[in-house]
Parts: sequence; C-alpha cells; structure tokens
Amino acid sequence: MQCEHKKRDGKRCGARALIGKNCCAIHAQPGRAAELGSKGGRRRAVYSAGDLKDFAAPKTAADLRDLLAESIVEIRAGKLDPRVANALGYLGASYLRALEVSDLESRLDALETNHLATERGILQSSPPDSKQMGGA
Repeated sequence: MQCEHKKRDGKRCGARALIGKNCCAIHAQPGRAAELGSKGGRRRAVYSAGDLKDFAAPKTAADLRDLLAESIVEIRAGKLDPRVANALGYLGASYLRALEVSDLESRLDALETNHLATERGILQSSPPDSKQMGGA
C-alpha cells in the first residue's frame, strides 16, 4: 500500500505505508522529516575556523607530522570536518613532495658549486703547457 500523505505539489508520497498504517515511516510521525533533515544538516555543518587550534605553516616534515597528528585528534573529537582533514592530507602529501624536491635542488646546487670550484682549482694549479708558452 502507498503512503496517503500529499506532498506540496499535490501528488501522493511514493513511499510504501507501514504495516497497519496509512502513512510511511516519515509521515506516520509528525516532525520526523524535519528531525532527520536537521541531523543531516548538523552532520554537514561548516566547522568554524575559530574552533581550530592555530598552527604556524609547517617548515619541515616533522612540523607537518605534528599538524596531521593534531588533525586526527580533532576529527575524532568532532572538532574538524573530515572533508577539511581530507584536504589537509592531500595538501600534506604535496607539501612533502615539494620538500623533497627542494632538498634535492639544494644538494645538487651544492654539488655543482663544489665541482666547479674543484675544476677551477685543478686548472689554476696545473703547470702551463710548453706549447702554449711559445716554446719549441
């Protein structure tokens, strides 16, 4: 049997009626739809940034580790929206890759500088060739 409740547009509710009743589970209890809707709304509520702990921008992998650990605690306490935490995880992974590339760039730069200095030292300390001096 179909629920007898009329919707705002005048059509009948399409849900099946409860056994022994004329209405579905939602319409059998007045206010039930509003209650369920508010639960969904609270669940999807936008968390205010004022409730979050302030953190300085992470400079190292250890700083990022601490930020992610604190975020895990805040998710479990219901203080942080899991969608925000998901974004933090994604951004954290990108940040770690950027740290790795930055570290490799600085190490490569130091090696190149050291190599150039070594080459210059070898060239300056080598004796001049007799052909270059105009000798026989």
